[in-house]
Amino acid sequence: MVERIKKIVETGYGLGLLSLAEAKKIASKVKRDLHLSDDESLKLARQLVANSKQASKDVLSTANRYFESALEKSGVASKGELMAARKFLKRRARRVKDKMKDNLKKKKR
Repeated sequence: MVERIKKIVETGYGLGLLSLAEAKKIASKVKRDLHLSDDESLKLARQLVANSKQASKDVLSTANRYFESALEKSGVASKGELMAARKFLKRRARRVKDKMKDNLKKKKR
């Protein structure tokens, strides 16, 4: 089961990593094949990246739901414990993000 969860997360993460540069490569190939203009090709690349990000979010959301359900059913954690952990991690992530922004502002000065 752990391996299955890892594969799901890696797949979603891989989809989310489709960068604009990679999407431009794909779009340039399609551009040649379909004789698209530069603007149409760039638009296609941006749509590919947007779709990739959405697919990644969907996969990670589904994996998270199943993972939490499995934790509850197996008795590893209760619903309340999962909610407390989620709140804690959100606050911690927010603090880290704010700290990183502050550090970047200090470096720019």
